[in-house]
Amino acid sequence: MTLRLPTGEVTVLLGEQIVRGRLMDMLDPSSATGASGGPVAVRRVGAERGEGVAARRRRLEDAGRDDQAALVLVDRITDGLDAAGRRAVLGVLASVAARGAAVLVDDDDCVAALALADGTLRADPLRGLVLEPAEAAPLLEELYRAS
Repeated sequence: MTLRLPTGEVTVLLGEQIVRGRLMDMLDPSSATGASGGPVAVRRVGAERGEGVAARRRRLEDAGRDDQAALVLVDRITDGLDAAGRRAVLGVLASVAARGAAVLVDDDDCVAALALADGTLRADPLRGLVLEPAEAAPLLEELYRAS
């Protein structure tokens, strides 16, 4: 499977939780390539059980400081946090992308993640993986759930 994500942007993964999880597991950091076809560094960032907001933000900030990372996979970083904590952690995403990395986010709080996203990657059962601009997501998400 070939997947090209926009660099310098935050892309939120949408779809059924099990499909999102499988897709994140399938993304093999050793096979990532840049526009030139050469290998690129990938950072996967997740949360440790019981970890607080500050530690999670620090994990994301560290990934953003890694100038070698062309792709940052953010895997359920807000699990177990309240709404304010989720917003605080997800608020770091834009600065990670601003350094030039493509940032792919899988999070159960899609609303909070979409508020900070440049685009979405929808795991659609009929169309496969579909890259969409973020402004199209709320209406499409509503239609998706209605179908």
